[in-house]
Order: sequence, then C-alpha cells, then structure tokens
Amino acid sequence: MHYPNSIASTPIHVRHTPNRVISGDINSLQELKKIARGCLYGQFGSLFFYFIISLLFPSSQAAAVLCGVLAISVSLYPVFYVIANTKFQLLFSCISIFNVAPIWFLYLEAVIPGYDAYVYTPPVYRMEAFFWVAVFLSFLNLFYLLFWKSGSRFSIKSFKFLRAINIKPAFYSRITVAAFLIPMLGFYLYYGSAEKLWIWLTAGRSERGAELVAQSVGGMGALMNPLTYLLMLTPMFGAIAYVSAKKRYGILPILSILLSIVVIFIFFLSGSRGIMMFVAAPVLFFIFYYNWHKGLKFWLPAAVFLFLLIGVMELQVRFRGDLLSVIVNPEKAAKENDLQSATTFDPSKSHRDNNMYLFCLLIKGYPDKYAFEGFNGLFAILVNPIPRAIWPGKPVLQGAKDLSQQSQFILEGPLFMGTTSLTYSVVGEAYQAQGIWSLLVYGGIYALFLLFFDGIIYYTMNKQPLAAGMLGVGVFLSFWGFRSLFALMSFLYPILLFIVTMTIVRTLKNILK
Repeated sequence: MHYPNSIASTPIHVRHTPNRVISGDINSLQELKKIARGCLYGQFGSLFFYFIISLLFPSSQAAAVLCGVLAISVSLYPVFYVIANTKFQLLFSCISIFNVAPIWFLYLEAVIPGYDAYVYTPPVYRMEAFFWVAVFLSFLNLFYLLFWKSGSRFSIKSFKFLRAINIKPAFYSRITVAAFLIPMLGFYLYYGSAEKLWIWLTAGRSERGAELVAQSVGGMGALMNPLTYLLMLTPMFGAIAYVSAKKRYGILPILSILLSIVVIFIFFLSGSRGIMMFVAAPVLFFIFYYNWHKGLKFWLPAAVFLFLLIGVMELQVRFRGDLLSVIVNPEKAAKENDLQSATTFDPSKSHRDNNMYLFCLLIKGYPDKYAFEGFNGLFAILVNPIPRAIWPGKPVLQGAKDLSQQSQFILEGPLFMGTTSLTYSVVGEAYQAQGIWSLLVYGGIYALFLLFFDGIIYYTMNKQPLAAGMLGVGVFLSFWGFRSLFALMSFLYPILLFIVTMTIVRTLKNILK
C-alpha cells in the first residue's frame, strides 16, 4: 500500500516524535498571529465608532473620554487574550507590547484630568487622534498578518545562530568584561585624558557634558559610535552570564552583574530615559521573564519596583544636567530648581511629554493650515548612522534642530510651560509626512520590524538566556519605538551590530568545520 505521508508509512514502533526543542516554538508564533488578528478587528471596528461620535458630539468632553476608554480597552486586547488562554508568556512579544504602547504614550493623557491634552484640546481633536491611531494600528496589524509567513521564516533564519552557536556561561562573563573595558580604553585614547573620560561618563547633559559633545560633532567622534554600542550591550551580556551560570555567586557572575549595574548607572547619568531603559531592558526582562509565574510574592514587589523606576525617570528629566551632583548634594539641587526637596512630587514641576497634546495640534494644522512635509524626516532618520565627517551635508534630524527651526504647529503650542517634549508619537510623525498614505508606509515598516524580533520566540522554548535577552531588547524597542521612529532606530543599531557579528561567527564556524 502507498502512503503519501512518510511518517504515516513508517511502522509505529520505529516512528520518531518531532523534537520541539530542535524544531522550535512555531505554536507561539501562530498564537501571535491570532493576537494580531484580534487587534486588527478591534482597531478597525473602533475607528468607525470614533468617526461617528466625533460627528455627533464634537464638543462633548464625556464623548471624548468615552472614546479614550474604548481606545484603552481595544489596546489591552493582547492582555485579555493571554489571560483568557492562560498563555501569559505571549505578553513577552513585540506585537503584544506595541499594541499596548499607545496607552502609555497617548491615551492616558487624553482621559486623565490635568494633562494638557485633556484640559486644552477640544474634544473633537482628541477623538480624531483616536481615529488616526486606530488607522495606523489597523495597517500595522494587517501587514503583520500578510507578511507573517515570509517574515517569520526570514527571522528564524536570521537568528539561527541562537541554536548553532553553543556559548558557555564563562564566555559570556568574559564578553561582559570586554564589552566594558574596550570602550573605556577607546574613549580614553580618543579624549586623551582620564578627566575628559570622567566627564563623558558622568556629566550627562550638564554644561561640561554639552561642551564635550559639541567638540566631537561633525568630526571623527561619530566613528566612536560602535564603541558606544558595545558598551550599551554590556548589561545584556552580564545578565546572560549571571542567569546561565551554574553557580551564580561565583566571581565571574557577580562581576558580570556588577559591571551591568555600573553601565546602567552611567547611562542614567546621561539624562536620557530612553538610553537608560535600553541598557537596563535585558536585566529587567530577565527578572519578569523568569519569575512572572510566581504569583503575588513576585508581582507585589515588582509593582513597587516599577513605580520606583518611573520615579527614577522623573528624576532624570527633572535634573537634565549633572545628576551626579544632584545625588551628592540633593538639597542644593532642590533649592536651585525651587523645590522643597529633590524628590518632591509637584505636577506643575514634573516633566510631561505631552505627546497627545502635540499630536492633536498637528491634526488641527495638517493639511488645512500646513502642507504635509513628505518623507524627508524618514530619510534623515535612516541615514543618521552615517558620520557627518563623511557626509557634511547629511540631513539634520528634527529633534536636533534649534527650537526656532521646529515645525510651525509646535511653535504655536504652549512651549512657555517648559515641560513640553517635542515628540508626538510615531503616528504623529507618519501623519505629518503624507497623511493616510504615510500611515500605510510606517505601518508596513513597523510590522516588518515586529515580525523580525518576534521570530526570536521560535528559539525560546527552553528559555535559553541569549534568546531571552535578545527578545527582551526587541520588546523594549517595540514599546519605546511607539514614541518615535528615531527612538526605535537609534537603539536598533547596537543589537543589529551584535546580530551581524554573531551571523559572521556562525558562518566562519561552518566554513572551518
């Protein structure tokens, strides 16, 4: 008898059950496809609701809040899905986190009294903002579904080194030490003195730090970026070394985690929340990834820790200058900033990104008052890694321009408050370029990015530390990338450098066999 299926034609006693550790976790990737489909249905259905309500009740504050609550509920679909299906590990995915991200970056500002978007923005513009976010996320989830098969295949192939290269825990510790010492030596030789190296490490956005950065702009300093990327990867290597070690209280694992903490502290002093969270992401991801199933004994202290982390980021943006001086003398820093103490919580003094408020201003101005600006901003972001020493005429990033050179709709906003950021989410950036057509383009770009990093899940069935660490970086990039495309791209370079390096190592290993 002929059997078209080779497994079925094999006698039962000699059949081999597929080894899921070798074949990979394809089931989880298929579950992510279901999450994307649910998000697509939710976003596509809700955009009609926003449109109709904005026509019927354009001046209703209650209607705007109702739309905001619906937007938050739709964005929480990945959370509802994993709870209903008891597959909590699926929350540690790029598509899940990206669909949840607008709650933090846009929606809460529109429904919480006290934020500028709630107080100063007419309800109709907030409802229109919900509409355009739903359009963008509909495009993104649609492209995720359309490219799921080919994108997942490409990702699995790209991250094949996660299985092909067997690295021992001790080697991760050595990589951690090297990733820390090589940049230190490189920047010491570049700056020519330990004093300037210390300023680079600790001065952040203070006057001394700004002067040091200004000296390298347009010169060969940009060629030092690979060393900065290597230093930024130190916590990932350190966390992997610690988690994978058989004896975690040995010298090398402890040294690795200490160097990781030092690097996180260095980038905390830089004054940038994004950079600090990027370098801390692998460590934080490991904490949650390996402990989420432990119940309240983990989640209660974890919740407290997350609130403290938000406080740390508030401290960063409150004292953009020399944070080391703030730590040494907090009383002086508080007095200089007219605060009772350095940790005083005062909403009028606290930093607010105002992403939603600026997004609504943008919607109000484009295209009725201002012409769409095209894809020059996208091009400037893509070519940004090229040093200006090589290309003097390289386009200037929007965020790097002087305040007077910002878009007119920003200049008409309440910049006198001193707390307004110049970001208005990736949805705002896309809409500003060419309206709905650029939302389509940006949705496709982000969908391909999410698919690429979600492919790592194929290799995480046995919770291998390297795969988990890289997934953690991808999840962070997905979340922070909703803030702006530049926020995504600027942190993508270090991990791409690592991926390329590991791919080359795998290729050489195969050649030398």
